[in-house]
Amino acid sequence: MLKTVKSEYGMDEARLLAYKNEWFDASLDHEGPACYEIGTGGPRRGNIEWHYVGETANEKKRMSRYGSDGSHLAKLINRHLREGWHIYYHACACNTKEAAKRMQDNLLRKWEYDWNQVSNG
Repeated sequence: MLKTVKSEYGMDEARLLAYKNEWFDASLDHEGPACYEIGTGGPRRGNIEWHYVGETANEKKRMSRYGSDGSHLAKLINRHLREGWHIYYHACACNTKEAAKRMQDNLLRKWEYDWNQVSNG
């Protein structure tokens, strides 16, 4: 689990994605390629630990997918929500999906993400 904020990668401020049974999709505004991290933390963005890094061609659709059914992280997300954690994400908009993939791969080489299954630090 990562507690670092990797501002050198241009990630935006952490946004609340879910808490208990409520999903917060009003802040989803970018409809282009992005590299993103998903993490858990306390209220008011306290002590966020980043667990997962991914890339997408459309940030808004991808985060909405996590919100609607948890996507491939459903079991992990739901377990943490049941335990009382808040789910956060932050992202870096990229010019292309390929650029987002490169950023993701660089982060996977540098850091250990406990929800990612392959290519960890």
